[in-house]
Amino acid sequence: MDENKITFFKKIMASVCHYCPVCIYGRKNPESVVGRILHHKFHAENCPLWKAEKEVYKEGNLAP
Repeated sequence: MDENKITFFKKIMASVCHYCPVCIYGRKNPESVVGRILHHKFHAENCPLWKAEKEVYKEGNLAP
């Protein structure tokens, strides 16, 4: 299986993060407490939704 292929499940996970009100706030306000938590190394490396969102939207693909 191709490692770079973005699966349907990964697109769903990315959509959950992309449209999550807490994540939207954290991305718009990275200096806030929520933003600091979301951008913290521990969260960035361990949250599957955050990782999927970064992978899907980094490549310019649109989630469903």
